[in-house]
Amino acid sequence: MSTSTIRIENKKNFESELQFIKKICSSDRYKVNIINDNVNTAYFSRKNKTFNFEIETIFDNEENEEKILFAFDNIILESKKFGYTFNSTNVEIGKSFNFKSVVELEEFHSNDFNIKSTYRAFFKVDINDIKTFHGEFETITYQSDETEYFYDCLRIKIKDKQYDVTQIKRNDEGYYIFESLHIETFDSFSEACFSIQQAIGFINRLMVGGEKFIFDNSGRFYYTNSIRPEIKGMYSPVITNPYSRLEIERKTADVLYSKHELTRVSLENLSRLVYKIHTEPEFSVAILVILEATSIKSLLIIPSSFAVIIEQLSKHFSIEESGLERPITNKKLQEKIITELNLVIDDNSNSLSSDTILKLKRRLNEINKPVNKEHLTNNEKLTRPFEQLGINLSLHDITIIEHRNDLLHGNILIEEDNKVKDESASNLYLNYVSAKLFTLISKLILKSIGYSGYVYNQSKYLEKYMAIETDEKYFEKI
Repeated sequence: MSTSTIRIENKKNFESELQFIKKICSSDRYKVNIINDNVNTAYFSRKNKTFNFEIETIFDNEENEEKILFAFDNIILESKKFGYTFNSTNVEIGKSFNFKSVVELEEFHSNDFNIKSTYRAFFKVDINDIKTFHGEFETITYQSDETEYFYDCLRIKIKDKQYDVTQIKRNDEGYYIFESLHIETFDSFSEACFSIQQAIGFINRLMVGGEKFIFDNSGRFYYTNSIRPEIKGMYSPVITNPYSRLEIERKTADVLYSKHELTRVSLENLSRLVYKIHTEPEFSVAILVILEATSIKSLLIIPSSFAVIIEQLSKHFSIEESGLERPITNKKLQEKIITELNLVIDDNSNSLSSDTILKLKRRLNEINKPVNKEHLTNNEKLTRPFEQLGINLSLHDITIIEHRNDLLHGNILIEEDNKVKDESASNLYLNYVSAKLFTLISKLILKSIGYSGYVYNQSKYLEKYMAIETDEKYFEKI
């Protein structure tokens, strides 16, 4: 098993930020003062992960170009980005009109928030989703309140900047905390966070999002919910605890665990993955499609989406080559293979017509025909990047990859006699193909970042239900 954690001096204290988040999220119609407005009464509140601002006036979201400026907990906050707005008018006989507007604040921040600083971004997470990082990643230690934590912090490098991602549990709440360890612009930090969110989400199935609480190095505050929602995927490409997968039989898990061979994603590999997401849009799109397609758990959408990703990544990773290439470079080996294939045809001659036998044997003479690297078939283009990255493909793998047109056009639900497959059989097959394609995609992605170790074969346990048997293992080394 690979290195679990790197022990370093890494002191952290998140208490002041957590206390402020708790206070602002506990606001139940908190009366606030509007700066430069001595007339209107305003209330600030939190409901269903949304911050609202209630004011006794009509607020026109489309025409209003002014910012809302108000004081909360002795901090002046301002907002210029508004979401849903509800206006109402109450009219009573003999009394004046009463106007009220409830404005959703999509973003607000301290009016003196630093646009260049070191930052901490807090993402709220369901406490049940806070699981140790060491099941998939190499980690670093950190110290807080005289306690040392071994498996809850990742350190990631993007170019010349470093970031820590720490997961914590506080008062029945969970958080992912992203820290920049070097001064940078706020926009640069936000972009880095998004790349890291995707990378971690691809590996451990949880891409945090929904809303973000950010603090600069002076403790000034910025909030936004104008970000992608949290996504929970289906598949984890790397697993170091075989007992965590119920589909793996106990005897098999015992053998796997006793060998101590299963590998983690190193911090160097993780940094490379983040960098590729950060700098290569095609890569980022592929990761997002994987997460979003599997989050809705649709057996119609997942395999077709994965077929698109296979094609996209194959184009992205493919290295252009020129010239001719013979599949078999050894002439004696070529002759041996052709002789043995001739014998296979002869052994099955009772089931073949003489015309068919002749056609097959003619084709055998072309078996080692040179391949023009500049004019590959579509199927050859899809498998070439695996070859270039040194990933071995079985005949079964190639068959699944070449099956992409059926996946894209819905033909997987039709049998050879044009009858629609039984629903349970269709669902099982779609589940198997989805798992198989994800395993292949994982190999491409992980190999491209220099990962050398085991990838979990998502489809292996489904073989017994599919009534097929392959030489594949639960964990395959790349």
